[in-house]
Amino acid sequence: MGVYLPLYDFTYYSVIISVFLIVVSFFFWAKRFSVKINIGRFASLVKFESRRLVKGPLTDRMDATIAGSLLLSTLLALLNPFSVPTVLRYSLLAVSLPFVAGLGVAFWWKLGRARSSKNTGKYLGKDKEFQARSETLQALLTLVIGLTMAQLILEWFSKFDYASNILNAARNILVAVYYVKPSTNLFKNFQRHISELRLPFNIEEIQKNPVPAGEIKAGVSKLSGFNRLELASMDSCVEIGACEAACPATAVGRPLSPRVLIRELAIQKSQGNMDANPMDAVNEDELWSCTTCAACVNSCPVGVKHLDIITDLRRNLVESNKLDKNKSALLGNLYQKRNSLGVSNSDRNKWITDMGVNLVSEAKGFEYLLWVGCMASFDPNAKKSIVSLVSLIKQAGMLDKVAIIGGEESCCGDPARRIGDEALFQDFAFNNIKIFKKYGVTNMLLVCPHGCNVFSNDYTKLDDWMKNVKVYHEAEFLDKLKKEGRLKLKETGKDLAIHDPCYLSRYNGVTQPQRSLLSGVAKVSEPHLHGKETFCCGAGGANYWYQVPEKKRISHERVDQLVETGAKDIVTMCPFCNSMLKDAVNTMSKDSNVYDIAEVLQASSEKTVPTR
Repeated sequence: MGVYLPLYDFTYYSVIISVFLIVVSFFFWAKRFSVKINIGRFASLVKFESRRLVKGPLTDRMDATIAGSLLLSTLLALLNPFSVPTVLRYSLLAVSLPFVAGLGVAFWWKLGRARSSKNTGKYLGKDKEFQARSETLQALLTLVIGLTMAQLILEWFSKFDYASNILNAARNILVAVYYVKPSTNLFKNFQRHISELRLPFNIEEIQKNPVPAGEIKAGVSKLSGFNRLELASMDSCVEIGACEAACPATAVGRPLSPRVLIRELAIQKSQGNMDANPMDAVNEDELWSCTTCAACVNSCPVGVKHLDIITDLRRNLVESNKLDKNKSALLGNLYQKRNSLGVSNSDRNKWITDMGVNLVSEAKGFEYLLWVGCMASFDPNAKKSIVSLVSLIKQAGMLDKVAIIGGEESCCGDPARRIGDEALFQDFAFNNIKIFKKYGVTNMLLVCPHGCNVFSNDYTKLDDWMKNVKVYHEAEFLDKLKKEGRLKLKETGKDLAIHDPCYLSRYNGVTQPQRSLLSGVAKVSEPHLHGKETFCCGAGGANYWYQVPEKKRISHERVDQLVETGAKDIVTMCPFCNSMLKDAVNTMSKDSNVYDIAEVLQASSEKTVPTR
């Protein structure tokens, strides 16, 4: 392989030096962020980015396109002085064409986001200095995209090699200074689960080894109280804007932009006073506007963990008793009645035993614990999902394999944790885990995605025993019965738009069972935002129990999106989503019905002969 590089070609050496700066910057931030560097992790990241490029939403594909373009453009620049085979060079150039197209889309998207972000800043009352910082960061990313696109185009013309090298070096310097740090943050956190919140204490460990009450803190009242992951998130935000574009609170005019919130804290941190109170930078309405739907975390291309920060600040508000009457009423219900609706817990699920479902204390050989949940236990509309589910279980010949806890069931603790009362959450969690151990629970069945998530992801961080418990959402369980031949379904003639609950699809990746079940019994339509990119109903993060300022209700926005599909009715897989969307349909006078998936399947089922 020949080399034609003249000694005076400083442009090529500038490319080499700029690449070296990127490498040095990466190792510097990897050390600061305590990142473990190994080939296996790099391979996993490449796989992660490749999956985003092929299957991700637009923002994911744009981010993966930018990352791939940076690598490809640098490779072409480094190969320029060498007499590489013509076939190889033109193959690489051919590969660059879709990347150039993707960069063009990203460039125009960024210009649009810059305008939207400016308007959001004005709406939230941000001052000129804040706006100027935001505009500078957004302009830099747009410049990086433009330089990369221009270089890849120039690579087709050898007479522009010098210009191409200059563009590459300039772009690499910008990347080294501004974007290696957030990329290192992604490298550290890309495998971290969305709901993996910081565990400030463990009640059982404190009971075994008591500590002074004043030393037990859940929330953050000083910047120094944030952990390293949260501080790294603040440092890593470069105002890409994907979080803001995905946030339902921002979309309906609530006083929250995840981009703005993180940058407010980052600016405060940059001032060097780690004893500063974060609430001097953000306000309470920003925190309470969050539905914890995790659209921001899911869409952020550099691994910023907005929810961790919001949750820690909410915990501080709870500890400081800065709660309105609705939030206080919710926590009062949980403390006094052991359920979120404030209803007497006596005979909580007697109506279910009347349907023939046994109590675990009386059942022999049960395989699945049916956890009913607060909504389905007490809310008349939500009860319909349990009635339909039990009917399907009967038809599948599985009634003797399912049991309930009855009066021993209480809240799963999800509302307490999301609103910020960590101690109350753990009280529920450890009490429930003791009950599960008492009855030897190995499988759980739920209609509520919030319960599914808390049992699968939150409880397992408190007690490893919970890792041995398999948690099924009703859609997964019914799909399993169908595949086993226990449940036969027929066409209903319904025209349905699917609404994916955030805690089922985005938090836990359950998107296919419901589609497998419904596609055989109804005409199914998909709103633009569906699956893991679903749009929130507005109930999450305990928002079901209180209100915040907004131009439009989140549930109304979601109903508009679902009705735009042209489908007659709406089907969902969550009692909270069901309630929110049904209320929105009625308030908006839409000619639609809202069903739980079990209701639709019950209408389409026919009795089958049990296979055992």
